[in-house]
Amino acid sequence: MVEVRSTPEVTEQETFEQWEAAVAQAYVPLVVTPIQTGEFRARIVQSRFDDMDVSTVYASGQHITRASRLLHVPDEPILFATVTTHGHGWLSQDGRVGEMVDRGLMLYVSSRPFTAHFEQNWGVVAVQVPLSQVVGASGVPSDRLPTAVRFPPEGAAGIVGRFFCGLAGLQSSDADQAAVLARHGTGLLASVVQLAAGDLPHDGPGQTLARQQALAFIQRNYADPELTVEQVATACSVSRRTLYRMFENGDDGVAAMLRRMRIERALALIRTDQTRPLLSIARASGFVSERQFYRAFKREMGMTPGEFRTVHT
Repeated sequence: MVEVRSTPEVTEQETFEQWEAAVAQAYVPLVVTPIQTGEFRARIVQSRFDDMDVSTVYASGQHITRASRLLHVPDEPILFATVTTHGHGWLSQDGRVGEMVDRGLMLYVSSRPFTAHFEQNWGVVAVQVPLSQVVGASGVPSDRLPTAVRFPPEGAAGIVGRFFCGLAGLQSSDADQAAVLARHGTGLLASVVQLAAGDLPHDGPGQTLARQQALAFIQRNYADPELTVEQVATACSVSRRTLYRMFENGDDGVAAMLRRMRIERALALIRTDQTRPLLSIARASGFVSERQFYRAFKREMGMTPGEFRTVHT
């Protein structure tokens, strides 16, 4: 837990500098500006579950900016999901503005600029997972994610939001039980993305667990250019046929998911290192050759890596 508060001994400016550093440590580097003068107080209670973090945040009014100059930290893009538990605010990303209020769930990503504004005291439950995991699990490309769109507390997204609020509370009373439930967090976020994209998931419980195991293995190893579908199937103790069936996209399902993860990594490297050779980026992202990288990139993005770099840097 991190808690800061201005006192007669600690000025408001010093307190706010401590808070900005705490936010960068818990999430990603941000520019944080106070809304009002006077006493400032804020608190983060954070729990880590393998590749997923769940935290509760309470703070005084402030303006938050993820500026373009900060996008290179961290290198691995992160998907954030927040449930507003207290107060009222606005979040802007990708040309959309969503209202953060009344336990609504909202998604946004670290690899693109965003801003958030809270005029008064506010609180959220914040979830962060690697973006590539949700892209791979949902099959929805990152540029089609429903960022800065408020999902109301009613319906499927509301159930997922309540799951994460409950998980944050359970962590303080029974960390072991919370860890077991947290294993399903990424899959639940992927389901929200699928539903928003109009793609209803139909996996049964057993298949969902096996699918998550395969996704976790691919996530750990996707940057290895020697990774094959056979290796994924062997690591998960299933046949190739079973592995293909789990992803319900024919023989290209697993390969397409692996390709998307590698492209997501390449996109992050292109955005954050404008001088790095494309061949180096290709190899760091898991592609065997520059030609394979170009073909896969154009298939996913509709342009070559060089064209993307010109447009986005």
